[in-house]
Amino acid sequence: MEGSLFFTNTTPSTSILKITDYKYLRLDKNYSTFVAELVLCRSKQYNSMDDDFYNEFISIYDEIQNDPKIRCVILRGEGKGLTAGLNLGKIAPLITGDSEVSQSQNNLDLFKMIRRWQASLDKINKCSKPTIALIHGACIGGGVDMITACDIRLCSSDAKFSIRETKLSIIADLGTLQRISKIVGSGFARELALTGKDIDAKTAERFNLVNHVYPDHDTLLSEGRKLALSIAQNSPLVVQATKLTLNHADDHTIDEGLYRVALQNAAFLKSDDLNESATSFFEKRQPIFKCNL
Repeated sequence: MEGSLFFTNTTPSTSILKITDYKYLRLDKNYSTFVAELVLCRSKQYNSMDDDFYNEFISIYDEIQNDPKIRCVILRGEGKGLTAGLNLGKIAPLITGDSEVSQSQNNLDLFKMIRRWQASLDKINKCSKPTIALIHGACIGGGVDMITACDIRLCSSDAKFSIRETKLSIIADLGTLQRISKIVGSGFARELALTGKDIDAKTAERFNLVNHVYPDHDTLLSEGRKLALSIAQNSPLVVQATKLTLNHADDHTIDEGLYRVALQNAAFLKSDDLNESATSFFEKRQPIFKCNL
């Protein structure tokens, strides 16, 4: 990460790390459908998160962003659940610090580490390709940070959610507290964050944390893949620009948003994809889109 960004309000998602040997994550690419599945693949460790996990996440989302053959991403976990959250055993030494250096240096190192972890999950939100989170089983702590950065969330009936950091005497610091109120509303967001309690799939659906609940894991995967395909079949230029427009609307006024989208359409409306939409309609065939942001 650019050093100066640690100490500013600038988004941390500009952090760049290049990793080639992934151990925590797997990216399954299907170029025939333009959908990639990002899989948390350490099921024996309950897909728990540590420093190496977050570093891999930074690298893999840069790969997703820069691959024009990926138009939509499914985020899911192998094993019994999406993730159990932080691996406290591995994280504890990073929090307590090094006894050989000053407390201020330990504090600074911890601050930089948190900013880097923030950067990893912020990549989901800032990536122009939409991400659909498929949640089964446990989605705890850092898992909630992760899914609240996603564009769409679906779950199976066995899903369980918790902002567990509160019960561990930690302030959730990787995005949940900044995003969840806009998803579930301020009152329920505060109830979840201040109690650290678990909620089930039905409650998550009731408060719009997830769009739909499916009866089992297999149905969740099937329906999630159908949704991803329906997104990937649209013009990637339009889908990506639409996501960025929605992101902009989250923290700007309506007038600012209207001005931005007018500039955006003035720049991109006359695209090859627009011509292809019209041509394929009259030729009664599926369009073949090629434009990306």
